[in-house]
Parts: sequence; structure tokens; C-alpha cells
Amino acid sequence: MSALHDAWMSHLESVRWFGGKGAGASIVGLEPVATHTDPDAVPAVRSEVATLAFPDGHTEYYHLLVALYPESEHTPGTVLGTEEADGRGVRVVDATTDPGALAAFVAATAPAFSEVPVAVWRGEQSNTTLTLGKSDLYKLFRRIEPGPNLDAEVLVALSGDRVPALRGRLTADWPAGHTTDLGIVLERIAGAEDGWERATAACVAGADFRREARDLGAALAEVHARLADAFGFEERSGDDLADTMASRLDAAAAVAPPLAEHVPALRSAFDALRGHTLAVQRVHGDFHLGQTLASPAGWTIIDFEGEPAKTAAERRAFDSPWRDVAGMVRSFDYARSAHPEPASAEALAWADAATAAFLDGYCAGEPPRADLLNGYVIDKAVYEVVYEIRNRPDWVQIPLRAVIAASVSGPEEHPLRRSDDDVS
Repeated sequence: MSALHDAWMSHLESVRWFGGKGAGASIVGLEPVATHTDPDAVPAVRSEVATLAFPDGHTEYYHLLVALYPESEHTPGTVLGTEEADGRGVRVVDATTDPGALAAFVAATAPAFSEVPVAVWRGEQSNTTLTLGKSDLYKLFRRIEPGPNLDAEVLVALSGDRVPALRGRLTADWPAGHTTDLGIVLERIAGAEDGWERATAACVAGADFRREARDLGAALAEVHARLADAFGFEERSGDDLADTMASRLDAAAAVAPPLAEHVPALRSAFDALRGHTLAVQRVHGDFHLGQTLASPAGWTIIDFEGEPAKTAAERRAFDSPWRDVAGMVRSFDYARSAHPEPASAEALAWADAATAAFLDGYCAGEPPRADLLNGYVIDKAVYEVVYEIRNRPDWVQIPLRAVIAASVSGPEEHPLRRSDDDVS
């Protein structure tokens, strides 16, 4: 491994968007894939793909935005090392740490925004977002796979009306013969507030969130209908879904001992899906409050890339819209973690009321389909137990409460109609 590979690997371990921290990965290749400025410009800006090898044998690819400066020039930003270019040494810089490089990149790839201020948005996320003045954003995809990005696909198909409008798309011919998305330019929702922040603030204050939750449910239903129109739908066997969920439950119980005693009861909820057929389509795939924006214009749904741990093919696969509904049900349960007493009757009542209103908005006043809702809520909670054990052990009681509640209630009973009295 070269010194530049080592430097980039060390840098990746320090940035928020890198998903492989602490996993022992190493960079085995750095490949330029798109030149954005004149190669003789100072700085010259290009996109590279870093190929990372992991100890378990799998490979991941990350998009790096690189600025190049002659060694004789002053070099701002984070310098990773040097390389040879046309017989001369140049310094290699992470372009997202260099305001001049970012301005040159935007001017070259989105010239309509060449005169507006450019800055890196500092929120925690799995990509890098640049603010383009006050009206637009430039989202740089970081972990990439050959072919179109799911978020870009959805925004091309829907663009506006409950999702951000798409302004532009940055692609590269990588690997050869594949058009791969490196970034998108999209609308910045005016007056927007993060949905998680809006909901948790309401929970802490004991404020009624039912109107907002009902509107959010209606917004999701609208987006689901548009996704079905754009990408079509199919039918899936409930037996196959029950088998898949049961298999995930067994795998989770093997690494999360608190789940083991609840396996038989949870399986019965999955068994309620057998003998049925369900419609499946393109869905959000990772839907929670943090994937929503509340603004004076209403709710906007963002980030259609799906669960980061899955491959692009897995995230693109059709699923039931109830997966997204269940994701929001679980998100309202997580929102009460912000309450001074998360297990209190007040916090539980807030989460239950928000959930009921959300379901009412999604179902347009009709009762939800209990078998699918319960199955997907339990499947999501089981996933969360494993995630929290591995990443935030102090939080594991949040999804574990839902698992216990589901195991002591019947499959016909809503999983959030529960008490925490039996959870220590």
C-alpha cells in the first residue's frame, strides 16, 4: 500500500460519512473517474473512486472529491500527500475541506450556481452535502456502486411534490460501460426543520403532535402512490415474507441473547402473514423521522437510498409499503427517548397518539392492515435490538420494549398498545 493510500485511509476513519470505521479496511486502489476542471487549473478538481478491502473479504467503493495543487503553490485544506502529474509533483487535497476547490467544482459541474456561496453542510450523514446559497443543495454520494443511485432514480421520476425537485445529476463512466451517479443538485426546502427535531421537541414539551403526524401519514401515502405509478408493482407470497422475517429473527437471536426467549411468540406474528398475497413496489426503504422535513409548505420526504448496509440490488428490490409505515411507527417510539422520563405514561401516550394519527393519515381513516403492520414493526424492532447492542448499548431498551410488548400480545393487537411495566 502506498503512503497516499495510507493517508486517505486514516482520513476516512475520521470523517462522518465513512461507514466502515474500525472494521480494519484498507485502500487497495485509487482510480480517477471524472475530471471536473482543466487539468492545469489551480486547483484542478477531479473525482476518484477508492476501492476498500475488508478483512471478511467484501469490497466497498467510496467517491472522493480531490483537489490538486502544484507543490510550489500555497495549499489550503487537508493535504493527504503528493503524486506525480506530467513529471511534476502535486499535492493531493480533500476538496471538501478547501473552499476554493469547492467553488471551482461547482462552477465546472453546476455552472448555474457558480456565483452563489458554497459551503459544506455540517450535519451528520452518510454523504456530503454542499449548500448552494439559500435555495439549493449539492449532494455528493460517498459509498457508491456501479450504476444509478437510488435517490437519483427516485428524484428523476418524481421531482417535486412531497420530494425535493431535482436540478442536476453528476455521473461518471465507472466502471467502464456503467453510468454511475456521483452526486445530484436538488432543491433546498425553504423554511425546513428536521422531522426528528420537530417531533422530539414536541414530545419533550408534551405538545400535541397529532395534526403533524396525520399530515405526514398522508404525505407518505401520496409518495407511495407516485412510486407505484413510476416503477410499477408486483405481488409477493405472504409465506415467503414470513420465512424471510423468521430467518432474520433467528439470525438476530444468535447475536442478541435478549431476543432468544421471545422467538416463539414473535414467529406467531410472522405466521399471520401466511396464506396471503401482498402487493410490493419501490419504497423508501429506510423511513424514519430523520428522513423528513417539516416546512410551511408541509412535509417533504428525502433520502431514498435505503438502508446503507444493504447492496444497491437489495435496496432497489420491491417491498411492501408497510415497511415504510413500520419504520415511522418505530421512529415515533424512538422519539420518546428525548422525554425526561421516556418510560412514563406521558411519553408513552405521546408516542401512541402520534402513531395513531400517522396511521389514520396514511390509511385515510380506514383501519391499517394489522398482519402486515405488526409483522414489519416486529421485524424492524428485532433489527434495532441487534443494532443497539452493537452500537449504542444504552439504547437497547427502546426496541426491546417493543419486542417484549409484541411477544406478550396477540398478532391481532397493535404492538404499541402496551405498557412498560414489565421492562426493567
